[in-house]
Amino acid sequence: MEAANAMSFSPLAWIAWALAALAVALIARNPFSQALLLLIVANTWLGPSRRIAFPVRMAVILGLLPVALSLAGSRFGAHPLFSLPSSIPLIGGRWTLEAALFGATAGVALSLTVSILVLVQARVSTADVLALLPRPLYGVGSALALALAFVPQTAATVKGIVEVRGPAGGSRGWRAAPSLLMPVLLTTLERSLQYAESLDARGFAGRRRTRYRPSRWQPVDTIALAAAAVAIAGLALSPPPAYDPYSRLAPELPALASLAGLLALAIPALLETWVSRHAPDHA
Repeated sequence: MEAANAMSFSPLAWIAWALAALAVALIARNPFSQALLLLIVANTWLGPSRRIAFPVRMAVILGLLPVALSLAGSRFGAHPLFSLPSSIPLIGGRWTLEAALFGATAGVALSLTVSILVLVQARVSTADVLALLPRPLYGVGSALALALAFVPQTAATVKGIVEVRGPAGGSRGWRAAPSLLMPVLLTTLERSLQYAESLDARGFAGRRRTRYRPSRWQPVDTIALAAAAVAIAGLALSPPPAYDPYSRLAPELPALASLAGLLALAIPALLETWVSRHAPDHA
């Protein structure tokens, strides 16, 4: 089966890859570097071990929002797209191409950042991250993970209570908040007690931590870790030229060393594809 042939990297290797990719996404504001990183992230999403679909809608919205804000808020630039009457507050005046390009670079960086975070969340489970923590931080990490898990659960609880009480009528919107407080609080406390009982039954905070399936370091993990180090080194030693559309519309091409360091981030996806194609079929 395909799932059996897919290769799994160590959580530490994925975290190192994500940190290097985030550094490039946040620092390298060059359209060529951003386009190459976007292709690498998309190719990693489409790898054989993908678990969830690529968040296309979220990436598009996050990419277009800075463009709209930059167009509406900036009146600088020598290439106007169109003009609105100056009597219109906030958005009146010239809307320029330079403002759109400036917002586009910020939007791509934002989309890349969120996509990388969602990608590493899909590849690395919370339990794997907690297993990497030293023993003094394990309790704090577990408490933080549980607290973050309560956020979507509480939102789902509020939505469920509103749907149940909808046919009965009553206040809606913010006026219904006081009447929702007690049911949500009781449901959250009940869920907290269930979590506490589950942790106690599993021997949480015992003297020795155990794992059903220990994560073993493999040669491919060393390659992925080296690829992340090469990407960071390329970004530090040969950063891509910054792009400022207000001074020059055409972006500068990054140096070969910068592109080579960025291409190193594609190694994990290439390794996954190669292993999935050459591994024996266990179906």
